Amino acid sequence: MTSVYKQEWGNGVVIRADEYVQSGDWVFDCEYGRLVSRRPLPVPIAELERVGKLDIGQSYLKEEDRAPAREALKAITGRKDWYRELRYAYSDLEESVVGETSSLKAHRFTMLANHRGGTWEVDVWHWVGYGDSEFSVYIEPYDEENHVDHAKALKQAAQSCPAPQ
Repeated sequence: MTSVYKQEWGNGVVIRADEYVQSGDWVFDCEYGRLVSRRPLPVPIAELERVGKLDIGQSYLKEEDRAPAREALKAITGRKDWYRELRYAYSDLEESVVGETSSLKAHRFTMLANHRGGTWEVDVWHWVGYGDSEFSVYIEPYDEENHVDHAKALKQAAQSCPAPQ
């Protein structure tokens, strides 16, 4: 299959996003293999409230950050309506083998929160490709250089592919 907007992960695994880009609603990031909605998606607040629980994802933290991260996550998610500060960043596609089409797997929502004088990045992944909505939450110390919000994701995606979007 000929594809302009793709990410090859090796071993025959290719993520293709030509249909999404051609719709005009999405920008594909050829470097990271993710989609970015041109208009930020709304946070699925009703679904979050209905599900009522989040799986805690495994963040890749330095040993010295693990205990403070657990404490910060407990404190931040313990605040009433904390999730209302989340904002859409980008979406991920299913990986597909050559010949299959990709479909949306998850949407990433992010927020910055303060706890005990430190700033933390809290990410909630909304897993949409598996039937019922599922959510996972991740936390890590805020790093301005590596933090990706919607504006940064859109800019990175637009600059990452060989053809304009």
